[in-house]
Amino acid sequence: MKLKSKSSLFHNIMKKVDEQLASIPLNDPQGSPLEDSIEFDMHVDSIKVMKITTAKGETIHPFSTAVATQLVYDELADRREAEQK
Repeated sequence: MKLKSKSSLFHNIMKKVDEQLASIPLNDPQGSPLEDSIEFDMHVDSIKVMKITTAKGETIHPFSTAVATQLVYDELADRREAEQK
């Protein structure tokens, strides 16, 4: 996807969250769907606590718990849908 924005901060946020979402497994180590696992919150937290440093050296946390949760649910749902095709 070609982004129109020139903001390096935005591109950095997108890159980090993309890497984090891509690393989430569909199932926990016991084989249960991640959505039904106690490990789900760990993956939400990995996005929620993500730290980005601005050009001024300030540290920001760009994602709330609600946004991080929706990102993880959406990633898992889209991957499961892609598997069924």
